[in-house]
Amino acid sequence: MLWGVFSDVHSNFEALDAVLKALAKEGVKGWVCCGDVVGYGAQPNEVCERIATLKPLHVVSGNHDLAVAGKMDITWFNDYAQAAVMWSREVLKEPARRFLAALPDRVVADGFMVAHGSPRNPAEEYLLTRQQFLDNASLVKVAPCFVGHSHLTWCFTKDPASPLGTRALMLRDGQTISAPLGVSCIFNPGSVGQPRDHDSRASCGVYDDEKRTFRLLRVPYDIEKVQKAMREVALPELLVLRLSYGQ
Repeated sequence: MLWGVFSDVHSNFEALDAVLKALAKEGVKGWVCCGDVVGYGAQPNEVCERIATLKPLHVVSGNHDLAVAGKMDITWFNDYAQAAVMWSREVLKEPARRFLAALPDRVVADGFMVAHGSPRNPAEEYLLTRQQFLDNASLVKVAPCFVGHSHLTWCFTKDPASPLGTRALMLRDGQTISAPLGVSCIFNPGSVGQPRDHDSRASCGVYDDEKRTFRLLRVPYDIEKVQKAMREVALPELLVLRLSYGQ
C-alpha cells in the first residue's frame, strides 16, 4: 500500500490542496501527517477540515497544534509564531478545536511510527544530527518513523559503514531511499506549508509499505494567493515573505 506522508502544513490550504492532489495521482491510499496542522498561515479551519476527511489517516500533534488548542505554553515561541498562534485561537471554530485537541503525540501503526519532532520529545526536539538519531533509535518502536518539525527533508538510517554507525542525508525531489526490515530509520518529508530548505515548493513523500521505500516529492502551488490571504488578516509580514524563498 502507498502512503502519502506530509507534515507542517501550518494553515496553508493552497499548499495542502496541491500536495493531496499530487499524492492522489501517485496512487496513495493512506495518509500520514506528522503534525503542525496549524500555525503561521491564514486558513486553520479549512486545513483541519480537509485533513480530518482523509481515510485511513494517522496524524499526530505538533507544537503549534498544541499551542493553538491551548495545551502548550507559547512563551518559548518567537514573536511571529506567538502572533500567529493568538490569531489562530481567535478564528478557530469548534470542530477544528476538537480535532486539534484530540491529536496524540505519537502513533505506532502497523508498519511504521509517527511523531512530530522526535520519538523522545515529540513536541519540542528538532531531529537534526546523527547523535540525536542514535539517542532516539531505541524509541523507534516500528521502523520507519516519520517526523516533521524542522521543515527539512532529513533522513537517518543505521549504517555500520558510516560515521557513528548512521547515515544522514537531506533528500532531494524524486529521491528514493530504502527502509530495510529490522533497520532503525527516521524520515522527514519536509514541510507542506512553510519549507525551509530554500525550495519554496511544498514538500511531501510517498511510502510504499510493501517495497519499504520512501520517495520525496516537491509540489508547486500558488504562493501569491496564500500571501494575499495572510496579508488580508494582518499576519506578520515575515511569515508572508518567507514563503517566497523557502526559508
